[in-house]
Amino acid sequence: MYTAFYGLREKPFSLTPNPRFLYLADAHREAMAHLLYGLEEGEGFIVVTGEVGTGKTTLCRSLLERIEGEHEIAILFNPSRTANELLQSINEEFGLPFEEQTRRQLLSSLNRFLLERHRQSKRVVLIIDEAQNLSPGTLEQVRLLSNLETESSKLIQIILLGQPELDEKLDSESLRQLRQRISVRWRLAPLPQADAMAYVRHRLTVAAGADREILSDGALREVYRLTGGVPRLINVLADRTLLAGYAASAHRVGPRVVRRAAREVPGTVRAYGERRRQLTLTATLAGGFFLLAAATAFWVGSGGLFSFQRDTSGQVAQTSSPRVPVSAPAAVSSTITADPSPAAAAAVVVMSPPRPTPLRNEEAWVGMPDGSAPLVRPILPLNSVADDAEGQGLFLAALLSTADPDRSRSQATAEILALFDRPPMADTPASFEELLDAFARRGLMLSVLPEPDLELLLDLDYPALVPLRSSTGALHIVALVGIESGVAELIGAGPSGSLHVPVSAVEDQWIGDAWMVWRPYLDVPRMIGWGDQGAGVLWVQEALQRLGDYRGDITGEYDGPTAVGVRNFQRRHGLVPDGVAGPITQMQLYGELDEYSPPRLGSPAG
Repeated sequence: MYTAFYGLREKPFSLTPNPRFLYLADAHREAMAHLLYGLEEGEGFIVVTGEVGTGKTTLCRSLLERIEGEHEIAILFNPSRTANELLQSINEEFGLPFEEQTRRQLLSSLNRFLLERHRQSKRVVLIIDEAQNLSPGTLEQVRLLSNLETESSKLIQIILLGQPELDEKLDSESLRQLRQRISVRWRLAPLPQADAMAYVRHRLTVAAGADREILSDGALREVYRLTGGVPRLINVLADRTLLAGYAASAHRVGPRVVRRAAREVPGTVRAYGERRRQLTLTATLAGGFFLLAAATAFWVGSGGLFSFQRDTSGQVAQTSSPRVPVSAPAAVSSTITADPSPAAAAAVVVMSPPRPTPLRNEEAWVGMPDGSAPLVRPILPLNSVADDAEGQGLFLAALLSTADPDRSRSQATAEILALFDRPPMADTPASFEELLDAFARRGLMLSVLPEPDLELLLDLDYPALVPLRSSTGALHIVALVGIESGVAELIGAGPSGSLHVPVSAVEDQWIGDAWMVWRPYLDVPRMIGWGDQGAGVLWVQEALQRLGDYRGDITGEYDGPTAVGVRNFQRRHGLVPDGVAGPITQMQLYGELDEYSPPRLGSPAG
């Protein structure tokens, strides 16, 4: 369907093995070298294991192409579970009698066959795929086959291919004799990012007969992130991505299309599915996906690296004392023009003076009179970057590489706090949990974006801390503080000040995570649901009634009509209509009610 649209002669990501599309990454080439060495040296047992879809069968087919003609080969793709059935299958593959044969007869005919091939100076290779399904007793029979030998060499060489469960079986005490006879043992891992991207490009080139830049670099990175580098999953997601791009008439596919395609193949894309399950589990433990200490982020300064990991622990930040009013920041109009970097080509960036050094303690900030030096929030527009979206994304990636990650996150958090009229931090927290505590002490909450969808983040319309990847691969935490006409305002993306870039450029460097910052103006439970009573329910009912989503009575009891009203509101905002007024729903309620007017991306000054 999409092949003609993209100028392809055939589908590039079919799950059916095709030697024309063979791509051996570094890990596969190294595994191949070990296999060939083991065969050339006449070693008895060779074992290759790896997760489903990592390329074991592909590696096997490539091996066969290299040794076919020199070796007599038998392949069992679905080996029998019993020892006798296994012997029958082996004899059948070698063209030997196998029906109504006793085990002794099967072994005798196999031994005669192997001796004959040995006299012909022809090696015999038995390959057993899915070997993790063999019982310990059957694996022991496989070991006994290696006893078929002459004084100087093995009569048969055996290659076992299987999933990690095979490793577990081989490491058991009962199979120690078999384990001791294994001369080559290799574990295939998923592809690293560079190889995964090259793998996709290779298949597109083969299918087109020429280079085809259909997926942007950002899209390729997203494919890798959502599949974990597993080739089979890459094929599934890449195929669905091209179909989604065709449906959208997109000749150049970006990461947004990849994420949309991933949602259309639930349960297939492992990384995406695991991410959603982790979010759901953590949300339950924390009383909603309100915030994760499961989104525990360690802002590591060494080499500018930022590592992000999730677990299943949750933390709910609590509100603190009311804020201290402070006068709004004054605008700065003076600007200087910075020379464009080489990576930006003809780009011109207009920058204003950097923000003055923030005060180093909260008490000094709180006591600052209205006439004192205000915090400066410079506006640094990006006049032009490149004519195409990819060029703009490359420029942003290059600009990020010039910024120090520690300084980026410090600028980002300082700007977010300034938007909410909150005191700055003396030092940026070293961990995400500490950041939660620091924001909670200032009466602010952070909610994790429930799914990696930039459109959803923009629709929710709250300032957010967003990790972006630079051209060097380092992650930088920046603040997304404004959106206007498809242009995003970022803090911390460059050496200083703010930057205006197209949303598409942000998306190309985005890794899919974000933490929205908001203020819970009222002291109500973070999760308000069925059977609850009290002030929190009263507020939800009154708010929904004013907004036209709830037509019931104001009772202060969370009943069926209240849940219906909450679901109506959630549907209007593109949220999961679960009927529970959790943090994201409350955040959106505050945003729609005139008396609160929190900072929004559409009007970040609040």
